[in-house]
Amino acid sequence: MVPGPEGTPDRPIRRRFVADGRVRSGCLTCKARKKKCDGDMSSSDGRCKSCIRLGLICENAPLRRVAPRPSRRKSHSVDAQLASPGSDSPSPAGSVQRQDDATLGPDVLVQGAGIWVNRKPSPPSVPGSSEGMQRILLRYFLDHVAPLCSIVEQDGGNFCSVLLPMAFVDKSLLHALFAYASAHCNDTESSQAIKMTPETHLEFENQVARGVAESIANQTVTETTLACALVISTAEVVRGETSRWQVHLEGAGHLVHHIGAEKLLETSDGTFLLRNFAYHDIMAALSTSRRTLVDGVYWTRDIEGKVTSADSFMGLTHHILKHLPEMCSFIADTQELDLSSCTDRRSRATLHADDTAQIIRSQDLHLDVDSSNNYIKALINHAEAFRFATLFLLYRHILRFCDGAGVYKLRMADCVRQIFRYVPQIPPNLFCELGLLYPLFVAGIGSIDNEESMKYVQERLRSIEAWTKFKHVARVRELLQVLWDTGRTDWEDTLKAWNWHISLA
Repeated sequence: MVPGPEGTPDRPIRRRFVADGRVRSGCLTCKARKKKCDGDMSSSDGRCKSCIRLGLICENAPLRRVAPRPSRRKSHSVDAQLASPGSDSPSPAGSVQRQDDATLGPDVLVQGAGIWVNRKPSPPSVPGSSEGMQRILLRYFLDHVAPLCSIVEQDGGNFCSVLLPMAFVDKSLLHALFAYASAHCNDTESSQAIKMTPETHLEFENQVARGVAESIANQTVTETTLACALVISTAEVVRGETSRWQVHLEGAGHLVHHIGAEKLLETSDGTFLLRNFAYHDIMAALSTSRRTLVDGVYWTRDIEGKVTSADSFMGLTHHILKHLPEMCSFIADTQELDLSSCTDRRSRATLHADDTAQIIRSQDLHLDVDSSNNYIKALINHAEAFRFATLFLLYRHILRFCDGAGVYKLRMADCVRQIFRYVPQIPPNLFCELGLLYPLFVAGIGSIDNEESMKYVQERLRSIEAWTKFKHVARVRELLQVLWDTGRTDWEDTLKAWNWHISLA
């Protein structure tokens, strides 16, 4: 207490505290990052200084409208209506109907960058959509899904190191990871602890699609937007879905064109996403007999450079993959050729295909790695199996229009022998085995008359499916079994009849 003037009581000291710059009205972005927000919003774009400096989207809590409190008499009348058995009951207490969803109607679908958005109003509560369920799904993704996202041993951390920082500042990508986890967990032992419903998975996908559509509409497409499309496409693949995954992949292709490959190559995260897209785009082109969505070797700046490390998706096949976009374009452009076509055109096409086959067969892997390492040896075997699977498909396409069918059938048989030479050298349950779906499928097509080879392919595919729980492996097994049972090899026609699109990634 401080003594006051004579005749007045002592007065308490009024303490002053130094402000530390922390404000209650900070933006949600800084709160999510657990960083101090200055609360000083820019007049031009409404962002705080921290978000401007880091180039982040500055999210602020929306203003809330205070609803007038109804009179007590009116409340009693509403309760009476609810209790009356013959009255028209209003909406349950606390339920809110979003105006934008209501005006769109229940069955309207909005498409953005190839991603379909179900704008039907969500139910008041979706099983598994609580924060607790989302934490479980994120943990499940980190522990069970991320390790399977790479063919390189213990490389799932690289997958997370790119996606998780993006997901923490973009809820759309976070929901994409939830969708991926929910697509996978139902077929694992963890499903007993995580009860997922189709509605839950669809709600996560809708959240992602709305976010992507909003980014496109607001012209704020970033690497994160591309990541959303890629994750959702892959989630649909591992679910064993046979059409929607390709729609999402096409959406990712539009986003790559929009952002630009050169711009993506400027950052390590962008380069990682570009290689992810390129691999899935090439594998989809091989299984659907179409051109790649993006032409050329756009996923690297050094086309002829040495390979000093294995890629999460491509392994050590970098220099083989660089020829595949041109090969896929050639196959797509000559689909209508057959033995009745113009002789001159067939001759030119055969010569071009032979040149391409010779380049692929003789292509050096340009490796600068420790070839004595057992895991590197497995990746080299994977690359060689990949090489001969590609040659098999090219020779098989030439049979449509060339005159020397006997020569190419012998070359195809040799490709199958080479695949069975390299694949068995890759131990089962090794992460590298995840990249064997493509060569195993091709070997299965080429082993239509060999019971022992068909059995090996089927057992190896079952092994991959058993430990990964990837349902697109089951779709490939089903297709092969039907072809073997009917003695057919025209798998493209079978897929058309079923209206299927399969991914060999």
